[in-house]
Amino acid sequence: MSELIDPLLSDLALVVRVADSGGFSAASALTRIPQATVSRRIAALEEKLETRLFDRTTRKVALTQSGRRIYEHAKLMVQQGEAATSALQALQAHPGGTLRITSTVVLGQAFVQDILTQYMARYPAVSVKLELTGRRVDIIEEGFDIAIRVGRLPDSGLAVTRLGTATSGFFASPKYLEARQPISAPEHLLSHAMFLPSLSLDRTKISLSKDGHIHDLDVSPRMTCNDFQPLLSAALNGLGVAQLPRFVAASSIASHQLVAVLTDWDLPKTEISGLTPSYRGTLPAVREFLTLAKEQLKNVT
Repeated sequence: MSELIDPLLSDLALVVRVADSGGFSAASALTRIPQATVSRRIAALEEKLETRLFDRTTRKVALTQSGRRIYEHAKLMVQQGEAATSALQALQAHPGGTLRITSTVVLGQAFVQDILTQYMARYPAVSVKLELTGRRVDIIEEGFDIAIRVGRLPDSGLAVTRLGTATSGFFASPKYLEARQPISAPEHLLSHAMFLPSLSLDRTKISLSKDGHIHDLDVSPRMTCNDFQPLLSAALNGLGVAQLPRFVAASSIASHQLVAVLTDWDLPKTEISGLTPSYRGTLPAVREFLTLAKEQLKNVT
């Protein structure tokens, strides 16, 4: 089998692309290899290895047990290949190539697009792919260089660059507030429907501070979400009070669709971070984007 190793490398990488993308069609779009060619190469590889790697139905493609074992080794090979390419690119003096970034829609509209405008003007040799989405992206498997995130981050094994902090507040629509008692003290929030940035509907402690005094609230949220857009929408539709970073609510405040409440009380600051696969963090295109983002976000409010 050793004499077959070199010719097999590209086909093993193709196994990884098919498995990660979920099918031959998706792998074709990702690799820009015709779908018929992808199918033919996988079939030829199965014949050569004398084992079936994928179970195929009209709806989906799934790895077999043998395919899973092949995939685990091939995945390491692909990751090492990408690491080798990144190490070579890191030797370049100036940013170039393609930079792949993902962020939420809210973050993208609030400041990522402005940072990218400056970045592309500064580094004309870099092409940018930006995906704004509400789904949680696996940046390693989907080939992204940077993910911009806000708030507490799960332990993912990714390199984290702290880009800045944002202040948060409580926001509601004027129409919602007109029909209810004024919110002039933290405890008044307890009688309102609360929308919080979290994934748990359990009772949650919120700490507010004013002139050195800390007031803890034990809140039962009506809705929680790990993305700010649904929380913002709930507040805009007059359903209750949302806890949001101020930059998320800024345009709605300016258009008088939302009003800030308890403005003399402070909430803990929210971290804004850039996540990268560790082996891509030294790439000039990645490094310089994170540096620029840190410069631009140091005064985010």
